[in-house]
Amino acid sequence: MVWIKLVEIKKAVNELLKGRYPPPQYKIYGKEIQEGYTAPCFFTEIMDKGSRAETKNFAKGGFTVKITYFQAEKNELDQLEKVDGIKKLFGLVFCVGDRKLTVGEISHDYIGEYQDILQVSIEIDFHENTQIFDTGTMAGEIGVTITQE
Repeated sequence: MVWIKLVEIKKAVNELLKGRYPPPQYKIYGKEIQEGYTAPCFFTEIMDKGSRAETKNFAKGGFTVKITYFQAEKNELDQLEKVDGIKKLFGLVFCVGDRKLTVGEISHDYIGEYQDILQVSIEIDFHENTQIFDTGTMAGEIGVTITQE
């Protein structure tokens, strides 16, 4: 069983953003930065939705990617272009390592005291194979003797 690691998801999100919005023009920060950031910039956050067993061999998991965009100067057209750009970046499939995850709902909202800071949310659900494979050696030959009484 190999669960997708949240750290790998965060790295994949940040690399995707850097490909379209390269540094140094845009910076990407984590939620630990609360002051001293340079706009324009993105803050990324991964929110785990938890997981649960579906069957003996499969579990369902999910997470939400939140991308918050801070502008140097307020501009609604620029914000809407960022929404379209981020939607295009994620498309239908989001890759994390060798995994390809189906992208669910992508939505945006405005947050902050004046409701003027763009935040894009990307919902991703997935199934995980939880089957444990025996890693012991397999028998190469088996000898069978049948006697009749």
